[in-house]
Amino acid sequence: MTFSPPYPGILSLCLGLASLPALAARPFNTDDARVVDAGGCQIETFVKKQSNFGEREAWFLPGCNPGGNLELTFGGLNIRNDADGRASTLIAQAKTLLKPLQTNGYGMAVSLGATRQRPFAADPASHWSPFLNLISSVSLQSDAVVIHANAGVLDDRNTGVMRPTWGLGGEILIAPRLHAIVETYGQKGEKTSQQIGLRFWVVPERLQVDGTLGSQRSGPPVRTWMSLGLRLLF
Repeated sequence: MTFSPPYPGILSLCLGLASLPALAARPFNTDDARVVDAGGCQIETFVKKQSNFGEREAWFLPGCNPGGNLELTFGGLNIRNDADGRASTLIAQAKTLLKPLQTNGYGMAVSLGATRQRPFAADPASHWSPFLNLISSVSLQSDAVVIHANAGVLDDRNTGVMRPTWGLGGEILIAPRLHAIVETYGQKGEKTSQQIGLRFWVVPERLQVDGTLGSQRSGPPVRTWMSLGLRLLF
């Protein structure tokens, strides 16, 4: 029997937010064992277009390290669906390093945060849902390849469900200032997502542009998307 949800936009929102508990360096969803330099800040912003569903997302995620070993991020996203209108989510996160990532070594970090969703059918009783994410990164071949793995949990207080989350990704240097990325990620109750992409430093460690192509077998039809992003460090 095929299930056809009465509110496909709400389902789309849930699927699209599956990666929220990990605020990673673009274009990853899987987080890395790095933080912004002490006293520094970054702005990550990108747009994402969902194919087959008439849906577009716009993200804006500023973050700063006030000093030492703590990166604070507060931002969110807006979603526009041709059938259901608008939805939004607020995101707050703090990340700290347990062990800095070293060349040809490994690093570890942990993040704590919360999300608050306002779905297409606006619910004034929506709650902040806390999350915890454990992060590890491994450097290979003098940083030419870096692997990231995440394991976490989201306490979804809107549905009363505790959702384990996970992610696995790799970044590969393919030319000066140009990396390829590949990853897979998901959470309890959702199909696994995959994406590939490119990250290019226009100004090394200051200005980055990136793009991805991704898919999730939530259909039919299969959900696919493309994203274009910008990352500014200062």
